[in-house]
Amino acid sequence: MKITRLNLGLRLVLCAALSLVSVPAARAQEAAPSIDAVLDQLLAQDPAALANYIQAMKATSAQQDQEAAELRKKSEALTAQAADLESRVNAILVQAKALADKFNMDPAAAPTEAMAAAPAPAPAPAEGEAMMAAAPAEDTSPVTSYAEHVKPILEARCFKCHNADTSKGGLNLASHATTMAGGSSGPILTAGDPGASRLINLVMQSEEPIMPPSGDPLTPEQIEVLRKWIADGAPADGTAKRMAKKEEAKAAGEAFVAASFDGPPPMPEVALAAPHALPGRGVVARAVDTSPRSPLMAVGGDRQVLLYQTDTNALLGALPFPEGDVFTLTFSVNGEMLLAAGGQEGDTGIAVLWNIKTGERVGTYGEYYDTVLAADISPDHRMIALGGPNKKVRVYSTETREELFAMEKHNDWIQAVKFTPDGEILTTADRAGGMYVWQAANGREVEQLRGHEGGINALAYTADSAIMASVGDDGTVQLWDTWKYTRIRSFAAHSKAALYVDINADGLIITAGADQTTKVWSQDGKEQKSFAGPGDWVYAACFGQNKKVVGGTWTGSVVLWDFESGGEIAQLSTNPVAGSA
Repeated sequence: MKITRLNLGLRLVLCAALSLVSVPAARAQEAAPSIDAVLDQLLAQDPAALANYIQAMKATSAQQDQEAAELRKKSEALTAQAADLESRVNAILVQAKALADKFNMDPAAAPTEAMAAAPAPAPAPAEGEAMMAAAPAEDTSPVTSYAEHVKPILEARCFKCHNADTSKGGLNLASHATTMAGGSSGPILTAGDPGASRLINLVMQSEEPIMPPSGDPLTPEQIEVLRKWIADGAPADGTAKRMAKKEEAKAAGEAFVAASFDGPPPMPEVALAAPHALPGRGVVARAVDTSPRSPLMAVGGDRQVLLYQTDTNALLGALPFPEGDVFTLTFSVNGEMLLAAGGQEGDTGIAVLWNIKTGERVGTYGEYYDTVLAADISPDHRMIALGGPNKKVRVYSTETREELFAMEKHNDWIQAVKFTPDGEILTTADRAGGMYVWQAANGREVEQLRGHEGGINALAYTADSAIMASVGDDGTVQLWDTWKYTRIRSFAAHSKAALYVDINADGLIITAGADQTTKVWSQDGKEQKSFAGPGDWVYAACFGQNKKVVGGTWTGSVVLWDFESGGEIAQLSTNPVAGSA
């Protein structure tokens, strides 16, 4: 019989197949039949039927294998979907925390069974207990620092593109200082405020360009480390104390006003301090500026800043500057802020920022050992740049009053600093003729401009930031293309040193000089107007509202001319007693 020639392998397969046959429940406890008995039973079966049975079992097994493979694929897909959903939920939770920090509120989760099961509110505490409960418990957990917690994450995920050698987008994350400085588009974080920090949005990939641009995104745990580091004040190492809460940190700068052009032209809305007077003539009128939006003029006097209404020539009052002499005055581009800087020569230097409407001091900036000679405020009111005899340009945050960065390329006294109206660049100049262009956001050098023979005394920009004018001891006006960083024109404006320059909304240039003249020029170098000199050096000259021109002199007189006729309107003074209205 054919069945007797079955090989051992087939015999074993058949034995296994028979062993799968179920037995009645009544015989479940009986001993299993012997192999020989099973084989005898198997040999008694019809070979063709047995072969068909085996074939059917193979087909069933193959089908079950296929179904199992499909189920495994579905299981793997469901597992991947679950992981993706978990990642998205974690990212949403991180975003919720960031938004909560930004708006100073507790992150409210969606209604869940856990919320439904939350215990009822506890009874209101007694008055004494309420006072104790109002004081938040001090956070004693370790401070999250750059060196210990943040740098390892950045090193693993970001250093490839953002290091000292390869700083894509101008961003170098390899040190705490360069991370805080930010990139070409500005700072990437605001210490103490994760919700306002662009770094969090970038690594959460909710803002372009996403970070990292390839590979897996940062994990929710890594993002939480970055968020906590920023919330703690973005300290360099673990020795720093946790930053005060956002409300506490800003309490000292309540007079701060963000840049805005809404509303009427800003004028003082409160009574200002009464000015004090000196016997004799006034101090040198080297610090004079007019508001870009209001009929208002600021004049540096004796340890005070005098505010005049230029329509009526009335003295509105004074802003005290007990720190010393006022060397420079600058209105912000929207006219709501006034920056004064000066001090005591060879002793102290400082800058003070006022809110024009309220007359309040927004803050004081810098602690120098010599007077501040040059100062400007950025168009968004966020930064103040200062320069002087120490040959360094320092940039401060208007809100925190802390130094953001410093530039140390100059080799002589810094006499002019100026932000472009669009806030993109900062130009600085010194009395040796050195002039540098920097990225305003981080102080990185862009270009050195060479052209003047001798010291540079003042800088000004056109309203569109495209052209800069510089004047210096060589008596020339030099015009620069701020996009190409090249000189486009140079013309002689004064027979002696040119001491000041200003540009109005129409692009006209006004200059003041040691030759006792004040002149207006077109950008092609043609003289348009000349105003009768007051008989001494003109230290400052600027355009005022309603077609007025202002000049400040060595003798302390401040002259107002009518732009159209060139005639003198009034002479005011840095000494209120000597001033006329």
